[in-house]
Amino acid sequence: MTETPVVGPDIIEIQPCTEEGLVTLEAKLGGKPEAEFFDPQLLCRYINATPFFTRQRCSAEMGYGVAERSGRNVHAFKTGKVIVRRAEGREMALEHLKLISRSLWPALKVRGGEPLVLCIASERGCEAFPAPPADGGELPALRTFAEAIVEARRLPRWNQIEEGLTQLLAIAAAYPGAGVTKATKDQFRKAEGPIIGFMVETEDVKKAAIGIPFLSASLLLDRAMQACEKLAPDNKAAYWALAVEAFEAAVAGSPGKAGFLKERLGTERATAGADPGPVLSLVRLVSSSVP
Repeated sequence: MTETPVVGPDIIEIQPCTEEGLVTLEAKLGGKPEAEFFDPQLLCRYINATPFFTRQRCSAEMGYGVAERSGRNVHAFKTGKVIVRRAEGREMALEHLKLISRSLWPALKVRGGEPLVLCIASERGCEAFPAPPADGGELPALRTFAEAIVEARRLPRWNQIEEGLTQLLAIAAAYPGAGVTKATKDQFRKAEGPIIGFMVETEDVKKAAIGIPFLSASLLLDRAMQACEKLAPDNKAAYWALAVEAFEAAVAGSPGKAGFLKERLGTERATAGADPGPVLSLVRLVSSSVP
């Protein structure tokens, strides 16, 4: 995968507010074109999951979310427009922009196509691996997810990834007995929070990028659960067992296990009547290209 320059953020304008010392920041992360820059469903998923903001409100239908930090509202639109209101000076305004940019990074559409968090596990893979939207540009993705995990386990904030994975495995273990409840959405949100925390707090953007495939694994586990819900009771157990195996292979970065599962998917009937897409994507995630 080659590194290709892309349009970066439009010029950031910081204008004084009526209150002395406060400023409003407005940025267009996708540049001037009015296009869908963030996937609206995923914009809401990740603005709600980020641990760096509170009082989140988001509408996928409107393609708009707002969240609060230190008493300041940050507004994010599917077009890539971001507004930070009443910040205490330029430094705070830019810091809030960085936090929302890293938090929404997985929802960024890759060259106008699929969102990053999904295309890395797709059959075709991503055309490119974009940097966080407030940075602009693309990152060279020259290794597989499985290879990157080896280094990631030595990073100072790896415990945040482990915390998220522990919660995701608990969700997977509880599902056969509990099913999908009103609490399930909140459980995924809480599990994804530490992974987003890793991506935001790991300063080196190439190292922070390893969080994207872990969020992909979470999203695909969620989608596998939704697919399982549509099955007849007799078929649920086999499909869910396969989905969990695929999830475990993905997050462990196990090419051998992923290859074995891919063969099983071609011969077993565990996915009969179900959408095999989430499970296949989890298997592909192991060999996906990352920075």
